[in-house]
Amino acid sequence: MPISPQKLKLIHVARRELELPEEAYREILRHHGGVESSKDLDDDGFKRVIDCMKALGFWVRRKFEQTRPRDPGELPTPGQLKVIGHLWDDLGEYLGDAKRVSFQRGFYVERLKISALGPQTRAQANAVIEALKQRVSRAMRKPPPAENGAPTPTHPPPAAGGRSLGSPSGLVTP
Repeated sequence: MPISPQKLKLIHVARRELELPEEAYREILRHHGGVESSKDLDDDGFKRVIDCMKALGFWVRRKFEQTRPRDPGELPTPGQLKVIGHLWDDLGEYLGDAKRVSFQRGFYVERLKISALGPQTRAQANAVIEALKQRVSRAMRKPPPAENGAPTPTHPPPAAGGRSLGSPSGLVTP
């Protein structure tokens, strides 16, 4: 039984996007589909041909229709919870206290005004993710504390010979 017109179109789209020359296209049909023309393909041959084209770099784009709208009041998805965990780990690299549960609970209650247990809905999880991304970004921009409590210099010290690398002219003004 021949394939549907939609599958036939998909084969031709794949050929066009992969910019296959006629000889290569016909060879794929013969070798993987067992036919001379795409019109003669059956479902098994179609699957083998399209799999070959995927291996060559073709991506099937699908238009998914959502069966029901997502309710932002539903529980957070496992993906959201995983992202939140990774963001806490990232923040912990810059702030040692960020790995403590008490720090995280305080962040939830004081910064986001949600339960100390963490996000309970998808909307809350989105808010947590955005707030943590901002916090990690700020922590990354902050210079590391200087050793022995001395303030971190904002400009490099003058180089030998009286020239400063920090001024546009390279000259030090008295």
